[in-house]
Amino acid sequence: MTKFRWLIVVAITFMIAAIFFRIPLYKELTLSIQVEVDDGALLSSADPVSQNKADTNYTGQSINAITQLLLKAGLNIEPVLGDTSISGHLQRLRQGKVSFAELQQYANNLNYLKQYTLQKHGSIPNSFWDVRTSEMQTHHWTEYSIVQELLQNKWGPYLKLLSQAYGRFKTFKSLEAFKQDNALDAALDIFAYVEEYYHSVPFSTLTEHAKEITGETEAVLMIWQAVVAGTSRINPLTNKPMFSHSIFSRVNVNTMYQYDLGTNMSIGKVWGVSGFAPQFVGMPENNNQIEHLSISIILQLIMHESIVILNAIEEEKFLLANAPKAMADADMALNQAIHKEFAPYFSDNRKMAVERLRQFLKN
Repeated sequence: MTKFRWLIVVAITFMIAAIFFRIPLYKELTLSIQVEVDDGALLSSADPVSQNKADTNYTGQSINAITQLLLKAGLNIEPVLGDTSISGHLQRLRQGKVSFAELQQYANNLNYLKQYTLQKHGSIPNSFWDVRTSEMQTHHWTEYSIVQELLQNKWGPYLKLLSQAYGRFKTFKSLEAFKQDNALDAALDIFAYVEEYYHSVPFSTLTEHAKEITGETEAVLMIWQAVVAGTSRINPLTNKPMFSHSIFSRVNVNTMYQYDLGTNMSIGKVWGVSGFAPQFVGMPENNNQIEHLSISIILQLIMHESIVILNAIEEEKFLLANAPKAMADADMALNQAIHKEFAPYFSDNRKMAVERLRQFLKN
């Protein structure tokens, strides 16, 4: 009996030790950086119950007037890429879900955004803002409240960052066909705008919505990745994104460009792979290397994922016939370049690390 009790004690001790040593590993494997967003106002302030008939019984003249205001603000007449569009706003108006005054204010706010981004050489299309996603609704935000919020002084630096980044992207797109600019340069040049933004706002502003972000490196990289791509990867252990930008995940230059063209496109089709040396592309179908670059940087420098694990994932894709060998080799080469030429230097000298990576990926 005594021996049996001793065995129980030993077994319990081993279990405790196993749990103790596995908890840090489990936490590391299931880590997910989530940007938390404050709640906004789900619906407009219009209250159909309190409105009198004169408020909701709009005349053809008043409908035409608000239509012209929204047209001038740059909205689509009908939805193009899931945007609310003028038809959607007019439907809400007739249903009493939004008031005439609120749509006037919305149009005025959009006109301000159009002029502001134009002055900053970005010219972000206003149809891009005219969207109400499920993620926004979850956090009680509408297109009206987001546009109104962006006009507040505290969002000035962020709006400037978006305008500058999109302006740089549009320059790249206008010169790419002439081989006078390329995707790699454009994506890495956006680091300079992020750096300017980082130094223009309190550090607490950058970290208050993501408790895992504790240093300059993490903050700068997360902002850059959000603006350049905004995408993530799903963790197979949790079935959740490894990192998330929440409602800001769509606020990136490639999504803006799709609204500019009025065409739905993949991020690979939008960016392309110009600027990368052939070994980092492998084959023409492997056109999402800007996205891969941004995600691999986050995984390696913020989430501290091992280069061995990242490359093993690419090897697995090839072995399971989910990716050609040329594609897997190119993705591994890109992972290795970040690991060797970028990660060791970024914390000490961000500008130098970006230039080092740029030259290495080109050559």
